[in-house]
Formats: sequence, structure tokens, C-alpha cells
Amino acid sequence: MKYIIIGASAAGLACAEQIRKEDKDGEITVFTKENYLPYSRPSISYYLKGVVKESSMYLRKSSYYDAACIKIITGAEIKSIDRKAKTIKAGRKSYSYDKLCLCTGSKPFVPPMKNVSGKINALTFLDLESTKQIKATADKNTRAVVIGAGLIGMKAAEGLSKVCRSVDVVELAPRVLPSILDEKSAKSVKKYLEEQGHIRFHLEQTVTEAKSKGNRITSVILKSGKDLPCDLLILAVGVRPETELAEKAGIEVNRGIITDPATMQTSDKNIYAAGDCAVSVDMLDGSKRVIALWPNAVNQGTVAGSRMAGGGLTIKGSYSVNAIDFYGLRICTCGLINAVGGKYSDKIIRSGDSYKRLIFESGRLVGYVLINSSDNAGIYTSLIESKEELSTLTGDICETPDPFIFPKDERNTRMKGELDL
Repeated sequence: MKYIIIGASAAGLACAEQIRKEDKDGEITVFTKENYLPYSRPSISYYLKGVVKESSMYLRKSSYYDAACIKIITGAEIKSIDRKAKTIKAGRKSYSYDKLCLCTGSKPFVPPMKNVSGKINALTFLDLESTKQIKATADKNTRAVVIGAGLIGMKAAEGLSKVCRSVDVVELAPRVLPSILDEKSAKSVKKYLEEQGHIRFHLEQTVTEAKSKGNRITSVILKSGKDLPCDLLILAVGVRPETELAEKAGIEVNRGIITDPATMQTSDKNIYAAGDCAVSVDMLDGSKRVIALWPNAVNQGTVAGSRMAGGGLTIKGSYSVNAIDFYGLRICTCGLINAVGGKYSDKIIRSGDSYKRLIFESGRLVGYVLINSSDNAGIYTSLIESKEELSTLTGDICETPDPFIFPKDERNTRMKGELDL
């Protein structure tokens, strides 16, 4: 059996490893357009800050792939898929497959701006190569402007604040980290980032154009008309699923590659998709969307690999979960944090520099935002994933919960057993 995987990040590696677990003899070839073996993308912000070295970012040693008989071809951009012939084309060479998995990930979204395209100091922050370019450009005299105050933009801003003269962040939304924070928590986080990172925010603003000398940007103009000096422009507005290859091959796509929610099989029975390019079904509200998170990519890649090799693993459920820190501020979020409607309610608990917001639906926990209060994040995540009816539990989960919250019947049984001892 010949297996081909396009993409070598979280989903691609998980897919390859699961295939090898279930098929000891199959031929596995992984293609990546990057010039690196699989590495931890979440580590690029730590690499930018100088906290980790490139050598420690790689997910496996190079010798591992030889031992596992997994062939990784780097620097290979796939041009097309011939579904009828069951081949892919990389450069001038064609490769045949029995089963194929698309783990093509995502690409940066760059909003329309005048005089930005092609400038050598306008860079993205999505992979190791772009991060190396940023690291080589930034120094103590650099005035950096980051477009986007989401997760990608803020990690870039944090890293740049360690080495740059100044960092300005421009965000269209009225708050920082809009995808993971509610309005109240975002205010305190913004204040903390301003104090700790000396970052200047320009909310509800966009960059409309850039001024330049030759091929370098010298400043950017905001929608308000404000002119910001700029030696380095980071384009971190967001990402879009990389679906072009699938679309050209005639595979069903709708904002992402459409897959069977249980098996990750696409509209072609011999082709699977996993990771940031694939549509997931959110187990909490049933919405179909791309959930671009590392754990989700690993889960999908593992299931796709199993199915490709004839195994029976299935997706148990996908949902959003984040754990991230900025200058020592720990932020954990999960589930439907931006849910709206009469069926949802929430409770907020503040204490000093900690913040806890729990979101409920019909007697169940469906989301949380935890800032410097993540000790019991695992318990909350378990309650969300299991869709536990809170009426069956003892105690008040809005307070710091007992590490052993049991359904009432189970708690009674456990207590009786302990008394019998």
C-alpha cells in the first residue's frame, strides 16, 4: 500500500505515525513545501523571543524517520492531484498513491493595503522561515507595527517587544484577542500588555496604506489618518485554509475541505484531509468550521491515518481550547466563549489579578475564560467534553472545585466505601 501525505506539521506527522502503527509495511511519503523536518509551530514565538533554539523545535530527530520508514521530502510544492490516475505531481515528477491525506494547513490572510505588497520589510508570522526573517530584521532600533491583535499577532508583538525600540499593534476589533476573550477580560489583558510589554494598541483601526523608500516601508497610515513610523511590518490579521490543491482536484470545499466528521474522508473515498485545511463539526453547537488548533490537528491526523490504513478510529468531538501566556499572564479558554442568545448564561468571578468566566447552556458548562486561575482548567474541560449535567454534581463549580467532583450517586458510593475502610 502506498500512502502519500501532503503537509508535515501536526496533522501530517500524526497521520504518518498512525499509519505506521497500523500498517507496518506500507510505503509512507510525506511532502512539505518547507525546507524543514516537522517542527512545533507554537514554538516560533519562543524562537523569536530567544527562549528556544531551532534545534529544540523539531518534533522528532531525523534518525526517527529512517527507523520508522517514513520518507519526508522537504522543499516540495505539490502542483496537482490526478484523482483518476491516483497520482500527485511535485515539480516534474509524479508519485502514485493508494491513499492520500491533505494536511496543507493554512496561509496568511493579507488585507488590501496600498503600497505594501512586495516590500522586503513586510513579513508574515506563521512559520519558521518567516520567523527567521523577522529575527534577522529586528533589532533595538526597529520600530515595529503588527497588524492584528489575535493570537498570532500578539505572540509576534510579545517577541518583538523584547528586542525592538517600539511595537504598535493595529486591530480592527474593539478589543485585543477578540477570538478568545470577552469584552471585560480583554480590557484588563490590554492594560497588562501595555504595562509589561510597553505595547501601544490602536483598536478599531486598519492600515490603509504604507509610505516607502525604494522597496522598504518607512511608515503606515491608519484609517484615522494617523501616521506610524515603521521599520518592520508584521501581517498577522489571520489565516485562511489552504484549499487550492483540493479545489483544483474537484474535491468538495466550503471555506475548508469538507470531510466526514467521524473519519476525515473527503468527497473522494481515497483522499482524506486533516488539520487547519479541514472543516470540523464543533461538538458543542454543531457548527461546521475550521478549528485551527494544534490538538485538533493531531486528533484529525491520527484518525485519518487510521482510516487510511484500514483501522477504525473515529473523531470523538472537536471544540476550541487554548492555553497561552503573555509576559507571565496565563490565559486558558475553551468552548463557546462568544456564545450569544437567551439559552446561554455566564458567571464571572474576579479576585485580584485573576479572572474566571464560566458559560452555561441548559444546565451544562459549555465554555470558560480563565486568566491566572487555570488550576482547575482540566476539570472544566472534562465537564465540557463530557457534556455533564451540572445538577448531578456536588459542590459549586463556580468556586474553586474539589479536584474530585463526582456525580451525586457516585460521590455517595465513594464516601460510603471510605467509611467502610
